[in-house]
Amino acid sequence: MLRCACGSHPNMLNLPTSHGMYIKGQPLMNIGDSKVGDNISTFGVCEARDKPCEPEVHMEWMQGKPDLLVEGKPALINCSYVNCVHHESGIIYIEDDGQK
Repeated sequence: MLRCACGSHPNMLNLPTSHGMYIKGQPLMNIGDSKVGDNISTFGVCEARDKPCEPEVHMEWMQGKPDLLVEGKPALINCSYVNCVHHESGIIYIEDDGQK
């Protein structure tokens, strides 16, 4: 589950095509899985802009796990985050990584 610090609602982190690596039955994602529309959806209303959320991301996830590579890129972990360009406080982060 993802959340944006400026968004009114959480949303799911999506993986349209598996990288073929799993932990506890959950597919692993990498820092390159940061595409709006494919991996990142909207977060309700953007409180910074006072209108519907339209995330815009131009970077890979930060703070991946460098010692666990998924298709050559660090794996996402629960402290990974990415910034939305619409506002300096628009930090998108993993609220629940689904690992139990």
